[in-house]
Amino acid sequence: MEIGPLITRAVLTVEPGDSLHDAAVWMIERGVGSAVVVTDGKPTGIITDRDALRAIAQGIDASSITVGNFVMRNLRPVSPTMEVDEAARVMREKGFRHLVVADDEGSLVGVFSMRDLVVGLIRERAVSA
Repeated sequence: MEIGPLITRAVLTVEPGDSLHDAAVWMIERGVGSAVVVTDGKPTGIITDRDALRAIAQGIDASSITVGNFVMRNLRPVSPTMEVDEAARVMREKGFRHLVVADDEGSLVGVFSMRDLVVGLIRERAVSA
């Protein structure tokens, strides 16, 4: 089964110049655990609720640091045609809870999360039962 049908497409996006504080507030308001950082319409990073917690624990003033200075670098979006098993392997090996999904042109399609993974695995088992 491919991840495409399982991904969350209504994704919160932020820009590198947005403050970490604002990104955290927006995540809380939307009830999501991540925001995709976009530059010129292309995903360039992802920031998560855990990143915000780490900043607080480190004593960082979230209002004075931008998302671009705090975000995970070297984002490698995955394809919506990636198989669920492969996505699970990548998430396990890299310690990721979210994978950014982009099309062949690099435009944001959505996010594949641990929740999406669980739904996919349940569906696979139901089909094979």
